[in-house]
Amino acid sequence: MKSILSIVGLWFVLTSAFAQNESPIDSLKFELTKPQPDSVQVKILNELAYYYSYKNIDTSFVYARDALKRAERLGFHAGRAKANLYIGNAFMFTNQYDSARYYFNAASKICDQYNVKKSAVYSSLGILYKAEGNYEKAIDTYFEGIAYDESTNNDYGKFIKLINIGNVYSKMGNLTKSTEYELQALKLAKISKNENMQFALGTLLNNIGGGYAQLKDYDKALQYFNESLAVNTENQNTKEIARNYNNLGVVYHEKGDFEQALHVLKKALKIREDLKDEDEQIETQMVLGTVYGKMKNETLSELHFSKALQIAKKINDKSLISEVYLAMSDSYVLQNNHSRALQNFKNHAQFKDSVLLDNNLKNISEIEIKYQTEKKDKAIVEQQLKLQKQEAQNSFMFGTLIFLVLMSILLFFLFKQRQKRKNQEILTLKREFQIKTLESLIEGEEKERLRIAKELHDGVNGDLSAIKYKLSSLMEMNNAVIKEAIAMIDDSCKQVRAISHNLVPPSLESFNLVEATQVYCDNLNELHSGLNIVFQHLGDAVNMRKKAEINAYRIIQELVANSIKHAEATTINVQISSHGDNVQITVEDEGKGFDKNEVDASGIGLSNVQSRVDYLKAEIDFISNDKGTSYTIDIDKNLINEN
Repeated sequence: MKSILSIVGLWFVLTSAFAQNESPIDSLKFELTKPQPDSVQVKILNELAYYYSYKNIDTSFVYARDALKRAERLGFHAGRAKANLYIGNAFMFTNQYDSARYYFNAASKICDQYNVKKSAVYSSLGILYKAEGNYEKAIDTYFEGIAYDESTNNDYGKFIKLINIGNVYSKMGNLTKSTEYELQALKLAKISKNENMQFALGTLLNNIGGGYAQLKDYDKALQYFNESLAVNTENQNTKEIARNYNNLGVVYHEKGDFEQALHVLKKALKIREDLKDEDEQIETQMVLGTVYGKMKNETLSELHFSKALQIAKKINDKSLISEVYLAMSDSYVLQNNHSRALQNFKNHAQFKDSVLLDNNLKNISEIEIKYQTEKKDKAIVEQQLKLQKQEAQNSFMFGTLIFLVLMSILLFFLFKQRQKRKNQEILTLKREFQIKTLESLIEGEEKERLRIAKELHDGVNGDLSAIKYKLSSLMEMNNAVIKEAIAMIDDSCKQVRAISHNLVPPSLESFNLVEATQVYCDNLNELHSGLNIVFQHLGDAVNMRKKAEINAYRIIQELVANSIKHAEATTINVQISSHGDNVQITVEDEGKGFDKNEVDASGIGLSNVQSRVDYLKAEIDFISNDKGTSYTIDIDKNLINEN
């Protein structure tokens, strides 16, 4: 019978640490309901994303996305790095490896740029490479992470990566190397006071014992299993205690000490039944069935095999059903009951994956030979030759089929990649065309504004000044009508200058967006009696390219004009807030508001504003009701620089 000993690596280490900390989820949710600084909320959301990665991947993803959005708005780089890491983990655990790699690389870039700790990024990247089957790359990544952990005195990070290296070597079939690195992790854990490492120590000792058991060094295996049992008992790690007893039972069975094997296996079964770990109950039931079979106790052997099979069918795990049938077949072979051995092996073969077809036929052939020996030697030889011929034909057909399937998958993959690149190129060209079109329209509009402003200033304003001069020469007549005309001309000159400045504000050309907006609001307050426009600038200097500032200024002009003309507002608040790479523009009024669904019909027309928002690659949001209207435009200066 093949060894049923379970060898589990990193996942058990992480889930063991999680088991002792499962309660914080409710505490974190409660803390999230309290008034907290924004950075603290990001930390809480990231912690929830971490804990939920072991319970519900979808929930973990939601919390991590929320944390990332808030962290980016705050410029909280450590929070951004963790959120990207946990989003990547969610994608990796759902086998979406390309998306996982994108977010892991994003987290790594943030860590490098802003000196944020990145030990966990190395661990996740290593797990990703291992999941993809790129074992050499996984090991190289873990070693890079260990060098980083040593430079930052992070013993826990180094501990996890040593275990992961051992796990990768185990996957590669190199049990000697696997055990070597697990022993290094053990040495580190024994001198550390880190609580997570101490809790994981029992699992690590169990894994090392499993490695020695597979290497047939049963004395060392027993040594580490017993040491693991003592640690797990102290930590009250019930799940690992059951695994200890099961592994001890397997080793005692291999050493021929069946009574001792039964003693510890029954303890393992009792714990696993209490924990309702059905797949692990199957494991223990199979070992018990095998041990009783070797002890010639057919009744109890069949009883435990039957229970294992019943549970496996209940949870509909075809792989485990196949393993139970195979264990029963092996047990009956040892009892020289070849007919029942053959029947159980056939049941095993029905559930076995087609990749193992050659081995199935070979084993069936061996059981058939033993069964037919009791009847006729000649029939055995003929049956063996027939099966061998069929095996060769099936091997050729199976190999051909596998080759064709692999070629089809490769061609399909290449086609999808090519199509993906073409679609990306088309989207890029469309985006570039839209940007150039918007830029041309906006530049044309600015040139036309400049032309009109010059004509108003140089033409109409000059004519008005000349008319005023001529009328002034008649003032000696002391005519009241002429005085009134001169006053009207003075007002017209002021309005022409205001219109000219609004079209091409000198403060915007000579200074910046903030100063131009301040001047614009002050001018409107002078021109409109009964109107109060309040302007505020918060945070850092804006420092955008001149074209971007012009477009932002035009957006403010359009929104303020809408509030004056359509909302009939008497108070308008204009605010420019700048923090890091983010600029936010807010225009609010206390007017009559409007229905969003009737924006076009009402004549307010936000199309000009939307065009400029699109050019800036910004986002606009607005709320309008009977209490007034509020517009918010979020601008990312990094996206502007891409234009």
